[in-house]
Amino acid sequence: MKLHTPLRAFFLALILLGTACKNEKTGQQSEDDAAFTLDRPLNEAVIQLDAEPDRLNPALSTSVYSRTVFNGIFLNLLFIDPATLELAPQLAKARPGITPIRSGPYKGGLAYTFDIHEEAVWDNGSPVTGEDYVFTLKVVFNPRVSAQAYRAYLSFIKDVQVDPGNPRRFTVYTSQQYIIGEEAVSSTLPILPAYHYDPEGLLRDIPLSTLSDEAAAEKLAAKDNRLQQFAEMFQSPRYNREPEGIAGCGPYRLETWETGQRIVLAKKENWWGDALAAKYPALSGFPDKLIYRVITDPNTAITALKDGQTDAMGNVPPNRFDELKETEFVARRYNFFSPASLAHTFIYTNTQSPKLSDKRVRQALAYAVNVGEIIETVFYGYGEPSVSPIHPSAKYYNKKLSPIPYDPDKARALLAEAGWADSNNNGIVDKEINGERVEMNLNYKYTAGRDIAQNTALLIQESARRAGFNIELEAKEFAVISDDLKSRNFELAPWAKTISPTLWEPKQDFHSEGDNRTGFGNAETDALIDRIQVTIDEQVRNQLYEELQAILFEEMPIVYILVPTSRIAVHKRFEAEATPLFPGFLPTQLKLKEAR
Repeated sequence: MKLHTPLRAFFLALILLGTACKNEKTGQQSEDDAAFTLDRPLNEAVIQLDAEPDRLNPALSTSVYSRTVFNGIFLNLLFIDPATLELAPQLAKARPGITPIRSGPYKGGLAYTFDIHEEAVWDNGSPVTGEDYVFTLKVVFNPRVSAQAYRAYLSFIKDVQVDPGNPRRFTVYTSQQYIIGEEAVSSTLPILPAYHYDPEGLLRDIPLSTLSDEAAAEKLAAKDNRLQQFAEMFQSPRYNREPEGIAGCGPYRLETWETGQRIVLAKKENWWGDALAAKYPALSGFPDKLIYRVITDPNTAITALKDGQTDAMGNVPPNRFDELKETEFVARRYNFFSPASLAHTFIYTNTQSPKLSDKRVRQALAYAVNVGEIIETVFYGYGEPSVSPIHPSAKYYNKKLSPIPYDPDKARALLAEAGWADSNNNGIVDKEINGERVEMNLNYKYTAGRDIAQNTALLIQESARRAGFNIELEAKEFAVISDDLKSRNFELAPWAKTISPTLWEPKQDFHSEGDNRTGFGNAETDALIDRIQVTIDEQVRNQLYEELQAILFEEMPIVYILVPTSRIAVHKRFEAEATPLFPGFLPTQLKLKEAR
């Protein structure tokens, strides 16, 4: 699905502006001396992560930190080009041939035909085929596998036919003309090797068409233990964290994972994609090693950057970004970029909690959060208020929505409408629920070790108290919060999500059948999301988008905070292009320059 031209032009202009913000050179020779004087291998890229991935299993993780790492291990059929923000070939030779289905059980849908590179092989030397794509779908559609987030995207896929004369050629059959159909079938998940992740062939004889039918899949799972047996094996530590259990057809293999310290990917010798990289840039894997250092403390991360211990940092603390650019010895070694970020930050609310089930309470919380203060004091102006899951530059962004101002009096009025009042004059509103007097105490889980997260939490705690909320702060590890969100074991939790550069697909976040962490969703919104998914007419779809944004703004299952501006530093010995996609650069494409 192509990015609309005005939106694409907007982002490309911002990338160029971000590139232009590099420091002026203080002398070519001195910069080269600084860039190529290191006490470690020049072609090993050390990349800072401010949170540890939860796992390196693409079907089980939705973390951007995990994706940043495993993108070097696994390949998609197509991927979003970081420069053009359009779909481009990766494991597939080209974008698919797409034909309407005019008869049969999938009439009205589309068929997508792909060809995989003849050179593509797994680590054991066997070819990557359409059967591996089929296996990957079976994994996701197995109801015993915790892959709800991806099932929501891929439920329109009904079957796959592999060419009997050419196993690298296959056709994906879908039941509807999905607005992001090409993107969904080609880049939602990388392809997994069936021989490796299902060594006993537990899923081999189960038809994909059975598993893609939700009712049939549940019925089969109730009587066929193979689905549960596979799920337990697939979700075990071996296939999520251990080097011998992580395998893809990408340029890198997992060498080591030292929990809380580093994850090391090593370039494969004689990797098949090297011969194709000139024609297919998405197959590039330039560094000999990618070393991801988990440094959660911002000050420690800055010190490591200054000492030359890290080569790329995708989330420089906003209060230090200008300082680093103006520090001569740092500016001689690093280039700095500040492209637009395709992301937004917000607070998840558990709408199933008795305290948060009334939309007026959630609205009150939005009025109780001083977003302007957060942007200025925590993000040092590197951001703008958010009112939608859609980026403000998108043509289908609802411009009728305005950021909610900080107004504790308005918040108290909304709480009073919902039956919450300060009956004991302790400053915190309360209400009788099921015969018990309940104070408006809300647990707020934020990621430990991050100054931005902690400072934001403290500001929210202070500003919300003036409105009658008592926000109880709890610092936890990123992976723990991620799991708590999936099980809806929370009341409030701040989060950030990547915004798609193509079309917005709201099912995962806001449909009752999706990975709906807030618990929000009803027949009206489900029906609206279902309509959006199949509305090809752009004008009509944009109207539906605006309608859904308005409903979400009214219901407030997430409290909007801001759309940040990226702050990136990359060592000058590497060629690097900034991109709005997280983390702001592509680690595999950090190309070592030649010393002058």
